[in-house]
Amino acid sequence: MKTLTNEVGASSRRLIYGLGMAAVALGAALVVTGCNNSGSTPAANSTAANSAAESAAKTGDHGDAAHDVETHPHTTKIEFSTKSGAPTGGAEDVWTIKVLDAESGAPVGDFEVVHDKLMHLIVVKKDLSWFNHLHPKHEGNGVFTVAATLPSGGDFKLYADYTPKGGEQEVAPHELSVEGISPIGSKLVAVKATGAWLTKKVIAHPEGEPQAKGGATYEVALMPMPAKLEVGKDAMLHFQVRDAKGQPIKDLQPYLGAMGHAVILSEDTKSFLHSHPMAEGEEHDMSKMGDDKMDMSKMKESAPPKSGGPDVMFHTNFPTAGLYKAWGQFMHKGKIITAPFVLNVGAASGGAAKAGDDGHVDPPGSAPHAH
Repeated sequence: MKTLTNEVGASSRRLIYGLGMAAVALGAALVVTGCNNSGSTPAANSTAANSAAESAAKTGDHGDAAHDVETHPHTTKIEFSTKSGAPTGGAEDVWTIKVLDAESGAPVGDFEVVHDKLMHLIVVKKDLSWFNHLHPKHEGNGVFTVAATLPSGGDFKLYADYTPKGGEQEVAPHELSVEGISPIGSKLVAVKATGAWLTKKVIAHPEGEPQAKGGATYEVALMPMPAKLEVGKDAMLHFQVRDAKGQPIKDLQPYLGAMGHAVILSEDTKSFLHSHPMAEGEEHDMSKMGDDKMDMSKMKESAPPKSGGPDVMFHTNFPTAGLYKAWGQFMHKGKIITAPFVLNVGAASGGAAKAGDDGHVDPPGSAPHAH
């Protein structure tokens, strides 16, 4: 089995990972910048490239600003392989992810449980037309396995999220070429709001099976706050889950220890944010988010997470301008509701925080960050 090494470095990829922390008002963010050099895994030859490839994972720390990953220890790397050796669209395969010490190559044996799991694996098609959230099983000695079926051929991107025991949370990206026909995805276009809300009809599905049919229909609404999102400015994504007739669902179930999850990717897949909702008792003060047209009455109606819904809110901060795709995930009657939305993030206006070339975001009025 041929092994190809993909080193992670800030020069060619930036990976942003934001995690809302329940203990801090408006949430905190774990932010990681790095890269996955896909040059050694060409799409034209998926058989050898996908048999085994290593992606280095770099860590960030818990805080409100982005950090250059080069200033943090490079503690682990992953080795990815498939049972088939040549992943094919529509065919079930078994993936193996080995987490290794970056220096010695020894297996990392123990991991922290984060949101009920030892590893979260986000999988998207690179045109962002398809999304899945999987949870590989730890077989021991740093080896994780998961059965997975990709919907078509084409280029996909994986984000493995794990926390070594006693260490920092890490996110390792890996690019995967899949054999088979790859339908041309539609170009990302920001959704137009109906009033203050963006709305989407979706079908519920079993966990990890987004292609499954026959589930109940839901309407999911999203109110970005402020309505005009900007680089470096704190924002709130206010989701409301409704039934097919538009009536709010008040008995949402906790999903992975929270009332919902939101994964956000930039159009080029270089910026990745994984956010969890504000926890019960956190302040919902939106007065500083710079939108005097914000519908504050909706905030008053919003129930804090773990109350059963229908409202679930996520705090986030976008590192760069451009289009993003956000997937909100919720659970109702044992099935997963996944709702995608395309968002447009504008350039920073006067007084807003700005992202530098290294991905660091300096809050308004702060001194420049030194690396």
